[in-house]
Amino acid sequence: MKKVLIVDDSSYMRMFLRKIIEKGGSYMIFEASTKEDAIEKFKTEKPDIVTLDLNISEVSSDGIDTLTDIMNINPKAVVIIVSASGYENFKDECIELGAKSYIKKPFDTEIILQTLEEYK
Repeated sequence: MKKVLIVDDSSYMRMFLRKIIEKGGSYMIFEASTKEDAIEKFKTEKPDIVTLDLNISEVSSDGIDTLTDIMNINPKAVVIIVSASGYENFKDECIELGAKSYIKKPFDTEIILQTLEEYK
């Protein structure tokens, strides 16, 4: 069973992504709402895939910092950025830092499932 860590400050978005991911197969899902919680869960749970919102706090760089920290812990980590409009200008930076994919909110459910399947 693959492990997925959903990192988003919105409880609604975490619940929404959880429901989508659960439809897509057999995954063990963990959630985090802050950079600190995300890093702790990444270290302890060792997820196979991380979905990461770039806007996880009032500090706009926290999503990028979280991605950087995750990639420093495990350079082979599979991080999929799932972030709102307005953050597209960070797409190239995220990919350069090691993110495998960038999905813009609002998104189609099938795109999430296809992307997860790609890295299963």
